[in-house]
Amino acid sequence: MARGPSRVDEFGRWLTEFGDAWEGGDPGDLGTLFAVGATLQSEPFAGLIRGRRAIREYLAAEFAQWPEASFSAQVLGAGDTYGIAHWRVSSRDHARDGVLVAALDERGRCTALRQWWHESVRTDEEAN
Repeated sequence: MARGPSRVDEFGRWLTEFGDAWEGGDPGDLGTLFAVGATLQSEPFAGLIRGRRAIREYLAAEFAQWPEASFSAQVLGAGDTYGIAHWRVSSRDHARDGVLVAALDERGRCTALRQWWHESVRTDEEAN
């Protein structure tokens, strides 16, 4: 009997597409990754951003701050309804390194995304 993709594979696909959107700087690419009623918590103590449209607007502002972004991620694990990953996004003058937990529905769309991260900024002295 043929089996479908594993939950790790499904989450890995979602994570790759999420990273592609970061690198492309295009929040329009996120439409199929988030459910209509999805929520995003950008930091542990931040309020929830509710709805696919609001998430796209938030990420559009984020993407604008990361010209020529490079995104990498490693799946740490996946359960029946969620995935956990270590991720890093960097650009010429700053980097963000963190962990995310994404709850996925049966269609592979994110219904809740929670992130923890640390950002470092490269100073002019470090660039020389």
